[in-house]
Amino acid sequence: MPVVVIAAVCAVIAGSRSYTAIAEWVADVPATTARALGIAPDRRPSEAMIRRLLQALDAELLTTAIAVWLAGKTATVDRRAIAVDGKTLRGSRTGDQAARHVLAACDQTAGTVLASTDVDGKTNEITRFAPLLDQIGDLR
Repeated sequence: MPVVVIAAVCAVIAGSRSYTAIAEWVADVPATTARALGIAPDRRPSEAMIRRLLQALDAELLTTAIAVWLAGKTATVDRRAIAVDGKTLRGSRTGDQAARHVLAACDQTAGTVLASTDVDGKTNEITRFAPLLDQIGDLR
């Protein structure tokens, strides 16, 4: 059971959105990947088996198990998580001026904005990404 659940999670992360797509992903992965997931390359689970197993799972219990596992992983890793997102500021548009658009970097743990930069109409968020990160300091 854990092998099929792990394979299904990997397939969904890779973009699969149905039981058929998950089974196709499992069938198409290289033999080395199948072995790494614990699947015998010559004995991969069928779509029907994947569907029945996933439908029988307790979704709340699975969510709790994954959350506990992830919490344990993040507690042992000494890394800083920074989220970057762009937003158009509500109410910033005036009669002759476009709304102000900013790109901000936030510390996920502290919940604070580390840096922000304007994204004017002549550029886009991609070109402002590096200058935004330059404001933060040591990102190693």
